[in-house]
Amino acid sequence: MTTKPPHRPSILEIARKAGVSPATVSRAFNQPGLLRAETLARIESVAQRSGFRPNRVGRSLRAGRTRTIGLLLPTLSNPVFADCFEGAEEYARAAGYSVMMGITGYDPSVESASVQALIDHQIDGLILTVGNPARNATLRALDAAGMPHILAYNESGAHPFVSVDNKAAAHEMVARLAALGHRRIAFVSGPLPASDRARRRLQGARACAQALGLQPVEHVPMPAHTESSAPLLRAMLARADAPTALFCSNDLLAVSVIAQMAGLGVRVPDDLAVCGFDGIGIGALMVPPLSTVEQPSRQIGATACELLLARLRGDAPASVRLPHRIIDGGTAAALISPVPSTRKRSS
Repeated sequence: MTTKPPHRPSILEIARKAGVSPATVSRAFNQPGLLRAETLARIESVAQRSGFRPNRVGRSLRAGRTRTIGLLLPTLSNPVFADCFEGAEEYARAAGYSVMMGITGYDPSVESASVQALIDHQIDGLILTVGNPARNATLRALDAAGMPHILAYNESGAHPFVSVDNKAAAHEMVARLAALGHRRIAFVSGPLPASDRARRRLQGARACAQALGLQPVEHVPMPAHTESSAPLLRAMLARADAPTALFCSNDLLAVSVIAQMAGLGVRVPDDLAVCGFDGIGIGALMVPPLSTVEQPSRQIGATACELLLARLRGDAPASVRLPHRIIDGGTAAALISPVPSTRKRSS
């Protein structure tokens, strides 16, 4: 005995029960912002009670659009990118779009393969963060394919983006450290080729130091973007001209540096100032709270999605720089002595 398939109510039935036209029901699921709130609520209520679900596959085939956008980020283990995803996904969902996610692990080959996989899934557009937008094969491929895209966190003169002004933000943080009496400041980061954000922050830090007559900002590279190396830090602190303040390219790296300093017998901020960049939530829970540059990551994701959907509607490409904010936590304090005795014990 065969089982009859469950009845699937049609758009005509929903329109009759809601007392509206089929076109109005269609707008409720495709362009809900065009309807009055009470009309939309009535249609959604009738659809829910009737078990109606719009046929998105069929609609996509007819319209030539999937109402799916891609989002490609280096990692989700860093809260910055997780916040960006949440902001983009929330905005997309409210606009009736789905988000297909990809992770690159800062690997250019994975970046290229992931973008192609997303394109193969017929996404309508893409939000992504790349290592270096100035020389990037993935972005050239997107341009060649005519795929609308928006960069998140990257800054570019050739591609639309949403970011803070990384140079200006780093300039302001170094000025803040200088106001606390620090003249020897080092910039700690992961590999620069994999992060134009870190590179621009280093440029901003060095420009500020030069403008204020400080010693040139030293770059202390770490093997990883968010993990510090105790041997490298120990060697740096053993020098007679060791820095009195460390400006880390991201908050997770700053947290790692502070943990390593505790193992080396160096007190933060009494013996060494440490600050980060990002403004992740866990920084405010540290004791003392992390001094950092806060960037609005959820807003970066939401704004990137807004610009991408605008491009899909035919608007011209646009870029947005969002404001940053210096958080004066407790890990960067006024310089007390140029060479604390604890540094000598760490060598």
